[in-house]
This record gives sequence, C-alpha cells and structure tokens, in this order.
Amino acid sequence: MFDDNLFRSLIKSNQAFIATFKELLFKHNLTVTDFCDKTKIPESTAYKILSNPQKDFRVSTLRNIIHAVQKLEGTLNEGIVVGIITTRGALDLVNRRIHLFNKDIIIKEYPATTIEEEIIQGIRAEREGISGIICGPIAATTLEKVVNIPVITIRFERNLLMDSIEKLLRKI
Repeated sequence: MFDDNLFRSLIKSNQAFIATFKELLFKHNLTVTDFCDKTKIPESTAYKILSNPQKDFRVSTLRNIIHAVQKLEGTLNEGIVVGIITTRGALDLVNRRIHLFNKDIIIKEYPATTIEEEIIQGIRAEREGISGIICGPIAATTLEKVVNIPVITIRFERNLLMDSIEKLLRKI
C-alpha cells in the first residue's frame, strides 16, 4: 500500500515532508542520485528540496516524486485497476491483465477466506486506488456502504453452477 505519510507530511510542513522523503529513500535503499535516475526529477532539484526547507517547489515536481514513490512501492495504477477479493485458489485462475472494451485492465488480487477479511481487503483496495471491486455477495453489501468505489458481486452462472454440481455428484 502506498505510504500516505508523504501526503500527510506535506500538509504539516516542508521540514516534515523532507524528513519523510528522506525516510522513504532510506526505506528503499536509494541515494538521491538513484531516485532521480528512476524519475523525471533533475538531481539538482531533488537536492534543493532536501537541503532547503524554505524552498517551495512546483506541483509537477511533487507529482513526479509521488508517482516515483508509488512506482517503487508497486502501487502506481496506470490505467484501470480492478480488485478481486476471493480465495487464493480462485485468484490463481484469473489473468493479471485483460483487454476489454478497448481498454487494458489490470487485475489486482486480494485473497480472503472470511467475510471479515473480504471487508478489510475491500477497504485496503480502495486506499490503494483501485477503480472497482469484485467480491462475494455478502461482503459486497457491507463494502458498498463503506467504500466510495463500485462494488460488484461475483455472479454464479447456471453453467458454472451445473459444472460444480456435476463434479460434486461424481465424488458422492
């Protein structure tokens, strides 16, 4: 999950932002040079930000810093990202990327085995910037009340249900 401390520190003060930014660099074992090599931020700009708390910088620079940190943490959502909350076994059957309606869709997995875990994963998914959630019907009714993104239930189609019944009958 993206570290919201970067946002919170920015609201507090330039000094707090600088301290949090330095912590993130340390956390990811990066020097300023390494970080700038991975971003669109000139090294001189990064050093000015880190060494001068009174220096204001452009919003575009801040946006680049945040996107770079999100990329480092694997939380940068480039395109539509759909979260699927279900058991690990079911998630193993799902493709990670699909192309639908002329759009590339990224599927992010949120494994859960209980309704409580599904609800926790749904809240986590929203915090991570997921575009929408697919989950079981019981958790969906609760999640619709607590998240501000679309929630759809996993639909059991007749053919899938009949296949399951047939498989069960073979074992009985």
